Amino acid sequence: MSNEKYIALNTAIHQNSCLKKVVVFSDKHLPKIVMWIFYGMLLYLAIRLDIRILACGIIPWIDFLIVTIIRKNIDSKRPFEALAYEPITPHSKGKSCPSRHASSSVIIAIAVFYIDHVLGIITAIIGAAVCISRVIAGVHYIHDVVYGALISLIFGYICFYVIL
Repeated sequence: MSNEKYIALNTAIHQNSCLKKVVVFSDKHLPKIVMWIFYGMLLYLAIRLDIRILACGIIPWIDFLIVTIIRKNIDSKRPFEALAYEPITPHSKGKSCPSRHASSSVIIAIAVFYIDHVLGIITAIIGAAVCISRVIAGVHYIHDVVYGALISLIFGYICFYVIL
């Protein structure tokens, strides 16, 4: 997406109060849904004394650390910094790429899919919406969420389906 399109999208959302509420709601609450699915899955595995809880708990944590280290070293500007506009949702500056929201949503969806395919697909759909909401809210470029998602997709596939 071009810089002009980011600015035009941001302006259009700021001018439409209903649309702005939807974007703010999505950006704030969709990641929480993914998180609660993840916690619910871990609780389910713990109650059943299922050994897979170790992989499902540790692999997403390692993925989060990897992405955090990468983004700290890259420390790229967010769209609202680079293009000087007000994001739809307030956010700190810097460390835009890769997106931890995108990365976490994808690795959690893979972990959930490893346990339950249907719930994993539902989590992946919500995770995709999280990725989209981060771009629409003006806090990430498209490539930020794509890189975050790809890192987790590759790491998750290797960990859950090659190693395990």
